[in-house]
Amino acid sequence: MRRYKLLITVLSLALPVGLAVTPGLASAAPAVSGRSGVTSTSLFTVKPTFAGPAATGCASGCSLLTGPLVTPSTRSLALSAGTAAGSATASRNAAAAGAVLGSLGKPIGRLLPSPARPLPGAAAARARASAAPAGASSAPSPATPEVSCAPFGPGCAPISLGNGGAVGVKGMNAVDSATAPTNPSGGDTEPPDQGLCAGNGSVVEANNVGQVLVFDSRLHRQSQIIPLDTIMGLTAKGWSSGGDISCLYDHSNGGHWFFTEFASATTEASGGPFSGCFLGVANTCFEAIAVTQGNSPFGPYNDYYLNANYNQAEPGAPFLLNDFTKIGVSRDAFLLFYDEFPQVTPGIGGGGFNGAQEFAFDKNAMERGAPVTLPNGSPNARFNVAIENMGTLPTPDGTCASDNQTQQPGITCWFSVIPALPPDAGQFDNSHGGSGFMLDTLDFRGTGDNRLAAFDWTGLSSLDGKANGVRFGGQLFSGTDSYSDLNLFAPQKAGPIPLGDECGAAGLSTAPPGQTPPASCPEGTIATNGDNFTQVGQAQGQLWGAISTQVTQSFRGEATPEAHLGVAYFVIGTRDFDSRGTFTFTSQSYVSPAHEDLTMPVMGPADNGGAIIAFTLTGDGGPTGADGGGFFPSTAFARLTASSGGIRGPVHVADLGQSPQDGFGEYLGFPGPLDQRWGDYSAAVFDAQTGQVYFANEYIQFPNCTGADFTLTLGTCGGTRDGFANWGTSVNAVTP
Repeated sequence: MRRYKLLITVLSLALPVGLAVTPGLASAAPAVSGRSGVTSTSLFTVKPTFAGPAATGCASGCSLLTGPLVTPSTRSLALSAGTAAGSATASRNAAAAGAVLGSLGKPIGRLLPSPARPLPGAAAARARASAAPAGASSAPSPATPEVSCAPFGPGCAPISLGNGGAVGVKGMNAVDSATAPTNPSGGDTEPPDQGLCAGNGSVVEANNVGQVLVFDSRLHRQSQIIPLDTIMGLTAKGWSSGGDISCLYDHSNGGHWFFTEFASATTEASGGPFSGCFLGVANTCFEAIAVTQGNSPFGPYNDYYLNANYNQAEPGAPFLLNDFTKIGVSRDAFLLFYDEFPQVTPGIGGGGFNGAQEFAFDKNAMERGAPVTLPNGSPNARFNVAIENMGTLPTPDGTCASDNQTQQPGITCWFSVIPALPPDAGQFDNSHGGSGFMLDTLDFRGTGDNRLAAFDWTGLSSLDGKANGVRFGGQLFSGTDSYSDLNLFAPQKAGPIPLGDECGAAGLSTAPPGQTPPASCPEGTIATNGDNFTQVGQAQGQLWGAISTQVTQSFRGEATPEAHLGVAYFVIGTRDFDSRGTFTFTSQSYVSPAHEDLTMPVMGPADNGGAIIAFTLTGDGGPTGADGGGFFPSTAFARLTASSGGIRGPVHVADLGQSPQDGFGEYLGFPGPLDQRWGDYSAAVFDAQTGQVYFANEYIQFPNCTGADFTLTLGTCGGTRDGFANWGTSVNAVTP
């Protein structure tokens, strides 16, 4: 369930969904895939839910997309040559000077929307599933994967403190976010969702809440913090930024940058999305899409706005939320996905989740800055969209209206179906009239799974005409490596936690009845958010995706395997799709560093040959206290190829974390309860011009200060952190 919480006030969303027509599964004879034991079955090929003018999004009575609103260049926020390589800390100190949050017990920050599973009703579904007779469900419940770490076997890897050739710089941090004039929280926000895009000599980090930072290809800082409120024209509209950041660079039509995020039709001064969209206020949820008019990330920009409640007949409207938006491109289309949550009234079948929503917009029209509506008020027939409401499509385990095991709605819905992102036009798939791809996992009930689905758009070139050639298809892979991660948490190395100490001193630590609360609120953990994809790469005729999973590590001499959080990754071939219309299963493996844990994995494939997988490395060294007691949250990566069946070499530490995470979300009794948060996702992209993969992760940039050096203010500890948050980010480049 995706929940929105303030530190003091918990805002639980009621999540419903609507009735849908579900085409039957188009079963095909199982065929052995590219890896022994993995079989493949066709799911369906259907006409999209809607194909036609982007202005409408349905046959009648709908208003999907508006724009463009033109916003000017932000070139004035570029750094001068003399300051481009200057101290980031100095600028943070200046921005943070004198800002005071106040005392404990007052609202001090907000947690942003979480993509964490399970979905509403999944707990009850799991309970019923455990009581169901054998054979009552077709869904697998695979065992937790086990890897051998002594001796080292496939899936387990040593850790190298060498950077593996990666070059990294500090990105944004909590001070940057909290002191931004467009931050609606009046303080700290967690977590720092990260977008990253690269091209035309620039690298851009996007971050919560609503900020971007421009680097050159050598990662020299080229800009101040640039508010997305400015880029997207939100301030002029009286709207606000809400996070779930994404960005990409598309080389087509001379080159264009795309930026997307939540937008709420409420002002920043009133609380931004926390007074509108996230609070379930009717007709306030939008997705803002900024497209540069040329190939500079500084713009100017053409801004478009997708109305999440464009169809008032959709179950759950007008309170529908567009959660966890991710984007991609093909030759013909700008691909956008979000998970749809009804916040107030019921959704499909009376449930709390409407499933994944897939959009394919005419990319070329967007890059031309074409109007969605003509001057006479009629929809622009040359600016089209194809929409697939995946809540109306059956899954192998039921429908969004009814789980075939428990007959509950909102559980067995397609979720987090992530569009693939080619790094450049040379990796587009132009077969079948223009194709675009997506990947999804199938752990609907949170009990683990060993299935994977690949989806395809075809006929996308017709978006520039009547859009009547577009089709949507899907294919199921069964018997893959198993995975299971129901929003679990990873430990971190013990270290100074001054906010935790303040929490305890304020009497906010907790203990079971009859026990004395500890003097300090206990150090928290690092979230994984579940076993869904957060980014899909497309290169070398393959789709690349990685997810979090539980892993047990066995060691010679240890009687009991160690339980850890690791990564499962999958590579799916598209070349047979081009010729025969079917995907192939290319490769899969686990990544698990000995004695330690990984979260927030993301894959960055190059145009030819190699790829990297990046993640946060954390841990407490396991029961033996290995690695000097483990790792503070750090940026790490490993190399691999499509056919390597595992990473090549060790897990490299690119940027070593300097302290534990010590933010307000870490302390369950502060004043709680809260969910620990991290991520919510990382990002990686290959740049053919430099031959490098750029990747961005959250980590802890600076050591936590203690004693009198720590105060509950913004910019404490010499400007390296805030009193209530100490997260930071890193941006790295490496040859795969």
